[in-house]
Amino acid sequence: MKFGSFLATLFLGVVSLAHLFRLIFRLNVQIGHFPVPQWMSFIAFLFCGALAVSLYIEARGK
Repeated sequence: MKFGSFLATLFLGVVSLAHLFRLIFRLNVQIGHFPVPQWMSFIAFLFCGALAVSLYIEARGK
């Protein structure tokens, strides 16, 4: 696995886990005056997690 692929996989995995922790602990996030709903973190968790897994699989295959 190349170093860049490793860093991208690690970053996406950490972001995905951060969104999962937000969901588990029901943390509130607000951007300006706009409260960010929990379902956005669920979508971000799935998206970042899927990208991390697919990048890991692709990088390990070469």
